[in-house]
Amino acid sequence: MTDSFHLPKISLEGLEKIIIAYSHVPDNPTLDILARLTKMGSAAISRNNKFLMDIGVIAGAAEKTVTPLGQKLGHALEYALGADAQAYWREAISSNSAMMELITTEDIKRGMSEKDLSAHILDVSVHKKHAHTQTGARCLIDILLESGLLEQDQDMLVAAPAQPAKDKAQLFGLQAEDSAPDTKGSAPPAALMGLPLAGQNTTRPDMPYIMLNLTLPETEDLAVYEKIFRALRENLLGLPPLP
Repeated sequence: MTDSFHLPKISLEGLEKIIIAYSHVPDNPTLDILARLTKMGSAAISRNNKFLMDIGVIAGAAEKTVTPLGQKLGHALEYALGADAQAYWREAISSNSAMMELITTEDIKRGMSEKDLSAHILDVSVHKKHAHTQTGARCLIDILLESGLLEQDQDMLVAAPAQPAKDKAQLFGLQAEDSAPDTKGSAPPAALMGLPLAGQNTTRPDMPYIMLNLTLPETEDLAVYEKIFRALRENLLGLPPLP
């Protein structure tokens, strides 16, 4: 069990940029590559690695690599997939027992001010109180809010009530198999034959589906990846264009 944890050394916005950059370079990214992708200094990135390891977003010893969870979180953050990002943040925080203990204390269940919760976070983290760690405490509070594990109630921060268990299809906005419409006996339009409809559940063996294996180009130009994933989002998933 994890008895303590490290804090991020940056705002939530900056941390999200780092996670997105890691998700673009899944195989042994160097700090120089990450620095170019994020337009941050390499030291600013490395200072946050211990926190990202604590929540299972990256892994490794000398060479850090993004985990499957980190890659999914990075993509959800980049393309503003709010429900997915919330679920992946929740999964990341839930993997660290010490962080989860923050929201199970009686004080936070009753409600705490941001100042008091920040002080409590610093008490149970591995850090001493100074400017960097206060930024980290605020960042962790923002993550807890983003994950839905913490809620804002006027001027107080309160642990969110426990949610009923959901299967993955429900969690990520897909239709559960037992509630999917019965399509037996009805043929899909010829133009869509062999292709899933946007948002359609493709886990049923009696429904046609395709599997895509993408080999992404190796590039440090984020615009290339943005165009690819925007096209997939709009043309394959049938989601509205991003602003």
